[in-house]
Amino acid sequence: MKSLIWRLFKAELKRGELTIISAAIVLAVSSVWLFTSITDRMEQAIFNKSGDFIAADRVVRSAHPVDLPLAVQAESLQLDYAEQLLFPSMVYGNENLVLASVKSVSQDYPLKGRLRISREKNGLTNESAKGIPQGEAWIAERLFYQLDIDIGDLIEIGEAEFRVTGRIVTEPDAPFSVFMTAPRVIINISDVAQTEVVQPGSRLGYRYMFAGDKSQLDAFENWVTPQLADNQRMVTVRSGNSPLAGALQRAQQFLLLAGLIGILLASAAIAVASRLYCQRHYDTVAMFKVLGASKPQIRTIYLGHLFTVVLVSIVLGIALATLVQWPVTHYVEKLLSIDLPSAGAAPYLMAAGSGLICGVAFTLPTLSQLFNIAPMRVIRRNSDDAVVKPIWIALWMLVSVFALLLLYSGSFTLSAILLGVGLIAVALLLVVSQLLLWGSKKQAEKLKSLSLKIAISSLYKRAKQNRVQLIGFTVAIKLALVVWVIQQDLISEWQQQLPEGAPNHFMYNISEQQKPQLASRFADESVELTTMFPMLRGRLVAINQEAVSQEREGEYSEKTSSRRRGAGRELNLSSVLELPYRNELVAGEWLTAGSTGEASVDEEFAERLDIKLNDTLEFMIGASRFTVTVTSLRSIDWNTMQPNFYVLLSPDILQDFPTGYLTSFNLPEDKAAWMAQTMARFPTLVLINVKALIEQLSQVVEQVALALRLVLVVVLLASSLVLYAQVQSSLEERRRQTVILRTLGASAKLLRNAVIYEFVILGFLAGFIAASAAQTILVLLQVFVFDIGASINLGLWVLGPLLGTLLVALMGAGATLRLLKQNSAQLVRNLN
Repeated sequence: MKSLIWRLFKAELKRGELTIISAAIVLAVSSVWLFTSITDRMEQAIFNKSGDFIAADRVVRSAHPVDLPLAVQAESLQLDYAEQLLFPSMVYGNENLVLASVKSVSQDYPLKGRLRISREKNGLTNESAKGIPQGEAWIAERLFYQLDIDIGDLIEIGEAEFRVTGRIVTEPDAPFSVFMTAPRVIINISDVAQTEVVQPGSRLGYRYMFAGDKSQLDAFENWVTPQLADNQRMVTVRSGNSPLAGALQRAQQFLLLAGLIGILLASAAIAVASRLYCQRHYDTVAMFKVLGASKPQIRTIYLGHLFTVVLVSIVLGIALATLVQWPVTHYVEKLLSIDLPSAGAAPYLMAAGSGLICGVAFTLPTLSQLFNIAPMRVIRRNSDDAVVKPIWIALWMLVSVFALLLLYSGSFTLSAILLGVGLIAVALLLVVSQLLLWGSKKQAEKLKSLSLKIAISSLYKRAKQNRVQLIGFTVAIKLALVVWVIQQDLISEWQQQLPEGAPNHFMYNISEQQKPQLASRFADESVELTTMFPMLRGRLVAINQEAVSQEREGEYSEKTSSRRRGAGRELNLSSVLELPYRNELVAGEWLTAGSTGEASVDEEFAERLDIKLNDTLEFMIGASRFTVTVTSLRSIDWNTMQPNFYVLLSPDILQDFPTGYLTSFNLPEDKAAWMAQTMARFPTLVLINVKALIEQLSQVVEQVALALRLVLVVVLLASSLVLYAQVQSSLEERRRQTVILRTLGASAKLLRNAVIYEFVILGFLAGFIAASAAQTILVLLQVFVFDIGASINLGLWVLGPLLGTLLVALMGAGATLRLLKQNSAQLVRNLN
């Protein structure tokens, strides 16, 4: 039996179907290995580098000391460890008093990123610093002007004196908030006790920081998370609504989707090739049974072939991917200036598992039909029509595809979108193709071109097989188009959120009198200011006349609080008559110049506080109170690096209160000295520099774009393999047709033109339906996955039919035209 299996196996390799299955599995395994190795490592490198923005890999935040042996656990797991204690305090210097935000840090701070300090008040030179000596203080630039001091002067915080030895240029974990009113002061955490500022009831922020290898960090996170109280939380760079967190999450979604599409295409190629393989063995199995072979023996032969191909292909796929990843890794590291972490064992397990699933799930259904072929087929070739049940096979394939999508992505929404739109496209394809074939048959008689008549006649006669081919062509082209558009348009649209020249500085606390002075000064230097938003700070005290809790978000607990949830802090309030950039009205009516006592609220903020349209909100500003009615809800894109407000008020409210103004601008590198002079002239202004964050966001976009270009190469290879498998599936039927037409006297030129026309029609139809399906998928992804506004890509409707026509025609003609080079005798000898 073993020798028979081996002889048959060698014969089958020459026929081509097993080669296609093997190539598809190799492609699936190598692509999965590359996706999980290169792209996952790129993602880890991106996130590791982005950890610079929280000065660590993991941070435990709390308003109270955490009663856990965090330092001991970090040491046991070989993690780097640092601490922070943040608190507000008045800072006294040169007979001036200013409220500051004090950050006391341990000697190892920061664990990641760079804390840059200048030893000059206005100088451009700076150095990287780690930890701060006891008795010293580093302060924000505006504190020099507010306190009227210089480097080397003394300041007082509580009962302790500190010598100012540096100006803070950048903090790795500076909060991205253009409304952070208090300037920063950094001191050593060992100096906190002697200040005597920290007392019972003080508003404190404890930060416990950790950095190290991912596996050790995961182990620490699993240990600490269940033990944290309700008002304590673990923070990573993925956490929160910051633009960086949003960018990184979207990067992960881009890479995940591209990887899924590559696997789907490889699976489609396997399914097509296995169907062709089984169809060509119906007669062979029937003959085996006539000669006395039992069903178990036949099962052993073909399952032996299958598992041999699968196992060998998995090994070849992993070997190929391992060889390819070396130059790819070097190229990525050099281009993006990042160090990729080691791959580990996970990519090998994922690749082998995916290859096994693809090889078995997409071949066993058709093989199971092969085992049931009756011996009667030797004399009656249609005797097994009832045995072969394509509906059952289709259902199995759908379940397998969805399981593979869900297993690989972990996202039900993404899996449902890809599968759901695919099914709709197939249904549309079947209807349209049937209508076109029916209509073309009626019109064929009026055509003058005999080649076109033969092409249309062939399409109609092989309608069932052509529908299957169209599905394969459409799937391949559709998924390739999706990746292409993601790589081009969605990345571009993402980049448009950070256009060239986007504001990299925010300035606020601008008085009414300073507005014209600043406008004139900036105009003289050709630095353009954006809209000046009026702004005041108020505390939400009641919703629908029901008092709300004033506990901070991290401290509030529904179990212990007798009041409904509140904002937990003062809110920044403003008023505008036009919807701010990338704000969308989702309910109610927008504010107008005539609106009185009205408010527009962010929908996420409203959901968190259970605020609905027509609810009343009561605010307190100083000793004054006012009430407004919620007349609209807005969605806010927090990734835009633009000022946004949870609550916007009607213009009449701000008339009763003194307001400051907020603006933003793009400051060129050569204007730094001029900006320092401006701040010295207007010491009450607050300046926030977000240039470093914008640069990091741009790097994330560039890294994701590169990863998608690598994935696009794999997707194009997989698409070509699907197209080739589909063309191969019709070769035997075309060989029979060619024998008949040649016998009837048809010339090679006539048959060649007929073949080209046939594949052009199939390719155009597949490309058109693929463009429709790709556009639908992209709109759904834009809205439900990537959180980008839906848009129509007109280029798809040109590229889809054009790509389908060219690829299918070239591949189909290339595979079948060699039949026309053979004479009738050769064609007959090669018939099955």
